[in-house]
Amino acid sequence: MPELRISDPTLLADLATYLREHHGAVVEQTGDETLLVQLLGSYSADGMRLALDLLLRAWESAQRARGGDVTVAVADGNEKEPRP
Repeated sequence: MPELRISDPTLLADLATYLREHHGAVVEQTGDETLLVQLLGSYSADGMRLALDLLLRAWESAQRARGGDVTVAVADGNEKEPRP
């Protein structure tokens, strides 16, 4: 499942609600600024990544239209963060 990291944690619940209620996604909060997301449907890995990216850019644009400045980064779950 792709992991999302949001630049403004105060909007994490809003993003989760948007994905769940408007797009039928399975969403799990994994940290103060991270979510795991699974879009329901018959998607290839690339297709799901593209669909998710389009949904996120639309959500970011809506936030900017309201005067917010937020970005969401997507990791595909295969990437490993460096250990300290």
